[in-house]
Amino acid sequence: MNSDLQKHIIHCTLTINSTTLYIYESHLISQISELNCSEIISQELGLINSSKTLIGSIPISSSSNIKLSLYFMKKFLVTNDGGRDLITLIVIAQVNVNKTMILNILKNIMDKYIDFKKKHGSEESKKKLIEFKLYMNQIIKFEELNYDSNSHVYNYGSTRDGNGDDESNVGTQINPNQLILANEEVDEVRQLMLDNINKLLSRGDKINLLVDQTDKLNTSSSVFQRKAQQIKRKMWFNKTKWLLSIIGGVLLVLYLFIASQCGFPMFDHCLRN
Repeated sequence: MNSDLQKHIIHCTLTINSTTLYIYESHLISQISELNCSEIISQELGLINSSKTLIGSIPISSSSNIKLSLYFMKKFLVTNDGGRDLITLIVIAQVNVNKTMILNILKNIMDKYIDFKKKHGSEESKKKLIEFKLYMNQIIKFEELNYDSNSHVYNYGSTRDGNGDDESNVGTQINPNQLILANEEVDEVRQLMLDNINKLLSRGDKINLLVDQTDKLNTSSSVFQRKAQQIKRKMWFNKTKWLLSIIGGVLLVLYLFIASQCGFPMFDHCLRN
């Protein structure tokens, strides 16, 4: 049984926003007494989702002599309405199971689900749910069945040499686990960069819009200033014309009055005297 546990995972759960969608359980789970994987996951899921760690493992306490670990992988999926769904994939396995195999299972299921989700959108029919569960089971079984043939790949770059000299080689080689973790981190960084670029582009559009509005405001201000000057000149001209008309009228009345006393048209009577 112990050798089987070292080649197989015991339990796998996929959740989205803390809601369980898919569960896989190996037949080997019946050989471990008092192991309730669903209860363990429900206890740890809140802590896993609230943490900033995207990939990690947690030791599991069990009443049996078999040491188990919980492995998880998280990823955000942008929805059509601009929100983000948190996808969490959890695997429970014996501590001696090759970590690279577990990471391959986590990554392949996560990638497959994201492609499946993008393809089918919000369709959640029973047929679609069963369809992905088959994909999930196939990925797990494929990795487990090919465990022996892929052992050289899993152990490529490993620091173990079987002679207890692990510590002397630490840091001199990169193992597959580090490569997969680095790949996930690069994907997350790339997504963050894309989000930041989109925000900058959106900010740039807003700045361009603000510049356009400022230009329009400046143009409107110039037009208003020209019209104000035209109106001011027109009002000054009308005021001047009105003032000249009054002066002309007063002079005409004054001329008529003096001329009536002194004779028209050149004040002849007054000039002779």
